[in-house]
Amino acid sequence: MNYSADSLPEIKLIPLNQEALHFTQLRETRRPPTDIRWVKVLEFLRSTNLAPNSRKMYERELKRFLIWSELHYHELRPRHFALYKEYLRDELRTDAGKPLSKSSINAGVAALKSFFKWMCYTYPDIIATNPTLGIKLEKVPLPPAQSLTTQQMEQVWSALELLGETKQRDTALVHILSHGLRAGEVVQLNVGSFDGKLLFLPDTKTNEPRLVPLRKESREVLAEYLQLRQQQGEVLNSLSPLMISHHASYKGERLSYHGIYFAVEKIGEIAHIENLHPHSFRHTYATDLLLWELCGFVRSSKKQAITKSFSQ
Repeated sequence: MNYSADSLPEIKLIPLNQEALHFTQLRETRRPPTDIRWVKVLEFLRSTNLAPNSRKMYERELKRFLIWSELHYHELRPRHFALYKEYLRDELRTDAGKPLSKSSINAGVAALKSFFKWMCYTYPDIIATNPTLGIKLEKVPLPPAQSLTTQQMEQVWSALELLGETKQRDTALVHILSHGLRAGEVVQLNVGSFDGKLLFLPDTKTNEPRLVPLRKESREVLAEYLQLRQQQGEVLNSLSPLMISHHASYKGERLSYHGIYFAVEKIGEIAHIENLHPHSFRHTYATDLLLWELCGFVRSSKKQAITKSFSQ
């Protein structure tokens, strides 16, 4: 077959510098390789028994540090963490443009301390000495007492009587929280965690399982709540969630961490108690324990005065 010069396609010359630019643009569109440092962070998060909120905080703070520093772990020295703490304190700002609070700075430092302690233990060939040991936390003043007074607890019990569909569940919830449990611990409880007298907590913040004896009234309230669910047709087994949601989208499912907070906030609104949250009951439980311990060492005539001082 014969070709004429006119039938041949036009020849285009591509300068070498344009070809190099083409390959550079192609390379930049590809996904960057995974940061090997982040792989270690993910391994750390998987190996620790953190509550969901704590895990999110650790992930956020460690990601922030890796963005700030490009050094590999074995290259880091105490001075780098001192500089990073100065960065958190003096340069980083919140979305509102304000400096980080001391508590927020401490959260970042604590996450680094925990991670590098794990690194030294798990990978001593990479980091032989923990470079965060010399970094101190910011001094934060003690918060005001958050325990509930006797009058406020009475308001809570009265508010529970005014609830509708969630009355039995929320009453059982408050009874459990009043034994010092954290909201995250309540989320993990199953029907099998309750043997009629005790609650068994396999996963706690300290990674140590514990048994929580319940007061007689609390045992009865919890048993009545479970009996009510069976009467309503629910088939319970040992792995069924102890607390269930009444939300339209999650009805019958395990009551979530945020669901517990929402339920307690609603009780606070009815009881006219500002900023009521699940941890308020834990603080109250700790205060009561301390109060009874003190009362054991003082004369009965002074108990009323001590009770009053703790309630203020």
